[in-house]
Amino acid sequence: MRLRVRFSKTGKIRFIGHRDVARVAERAVRRVGLPVAYSEGFSPRMRMSFGLALPTGYESDGEYVELPLIDGAMLEANARDGVGSDVAAAGPAIVCRSGTHVPCGDEPDLDAPSYCTLAAALSEALPVGMEVSCAVLTDGSGQSLQAAVRTCGWRFDIVGLAEAAATKAVADLLAAGTVVTERVHKGETVSSDVRPSVELLQVVGSSNRGAELSAVLSATPRVVRPSELVPALAPEHDMGIARRTHQWTCGAAGRAEPAVPSRCAQRQKETLSG
Repeated sequence: MRLRVRFSKTGKIRFIGHRDVARVAERAVRRVGLPVAYSEGFSPRMRMSFGLALPTGYESDGEYVELPLIDGAMLEANARDGVGSDVAAAGPAIVCRSGTHVPCGDEPDLDAPSYCTLAAALSEALPVGMEVSCAVLTDGSGQSLQAAVRTCGWRFDIVGLAEAAATKAVADLLAAGTVVTERVHKGETVSSDVRPSVELLQVVGSSNRGAELSAVLSATPRVVRPSELVPALAPEHDMGIARRTHQWTCGAAGRAEPAVPSRCAQRQKETLSG
């Protein structure tokens, strides 16, 4: 059984890297007291798997981490062996194993905490700028999150670019047969055509920095980022703040998110755009 957690990363904390996010998440899980499986060997580490890595400096409304849970007997055995003893000492896990969801407005059942309780507890254990919006149980089958994600939704602005100029630039890019951009990969500058990776690109308004755009970009065979589009859209301008809004998988039912925030878990947030 795995716990799939969706969380945001906004504000100044966007400047910490993926490895630091993993360390922060591990500390939060320990504080909450979730019975998460550990690796074996001389130096056991908490097992966790993330979705697509978020570039440093980017914000996100839809980051994911999966945590393999262990049963009570194994938790006690690990505690006796000194593995995850701090987790065992933290008390019972506050994860709903019944599969039912108790809205935040209902009276909580202390014997069966809800998903909202777990999301709130994890959010409290995380630093400012990181907030859990969803926690669901999965059977752990299928592809990993990194392999399952096919496209990502983005919002970003271009500093100093007027909305009318951005609209024309977007139309020109979408009409082009090829859009060759450059990126640095392992110390080398690589050129590639990103036009096939642009599923959707539109101007949605403007911020105090400049025109604001929304995009759906492919994550396979590699992740295409908004920073690669800006030089093609407005070579004389820089990208402002970029935010990943969604990570989408693709199955028989079409495009879907790995975990969808409940209405009550998002009661203090804006509704995520579809």
